[in-house]
Amino acid sequence: MDKTILTPEESFDIITKAISNFKMNYKEHAKMFLLWGWMLSIASFSNFIILKILDHKEAYELSGIFSLGNWFLFILSTFIILFFMERKINKDKKIYSHLESYINKLWAVSGISMFVATFLSFKLGIVPPTILLLITGIATTITGLVIKFKPLIIGGIAFFIFSIATTFVSNHNTALITGTAIICGYLIPGYFLKSAKE
Repeated sequence: MDKTILTPEESFDIITKAISNFKMNYKEHAKMFLLWGWMLSIASFSNFIILKILDHKEAYELSGIFSLGNWFLFILSTFIILFFMERKINKDKKIYSHLESYINKLWAVSGISMFVATFLSFKLGIVPPTILLLITGIATTITGLVIKFKPLIIGGIAFFIFSIATTFVSNHNTALITGTAIICGYLIPGYFLKSAKE
């Protein structure tokens, strides 16, 4: 079997094309950033309203139940919509790459980490968004670095900053910070990715 020896320029060209193809595929996934961005930001702001209403009525014992129910409803709805979006994207997809496989695995592991972090947060008596925003920041920043897309890198860094900010505010305002973080980390980069040139 003949082995083709590539020049450094040819090797660089192959790597550049692989990244370019991945970015083209990932533009299809901009819809996922937008879906998660809209659903989670609405969940955050509605959670703020729920906590404020229950606090005003002095129904503190119900705030945890309604808050969890609110998040569960939005996350479950997002997963259902995401399932059908993924099926359509995979059906229409013409280009596959190892980079895309890596990013998908990164987000799968990050998703599992978020569930574990939520459980640990309740056990340790801390608000979950602090850790969840940190994990999201890691996955978003790495995604941006891999596909060389600056808005995602900046969005990931924004998640780190907002994660720190949640430690300085009350429980109610954590929901506002979380919603703002999602807008900066998911929605804005998602729209940039959607409108990016081929």
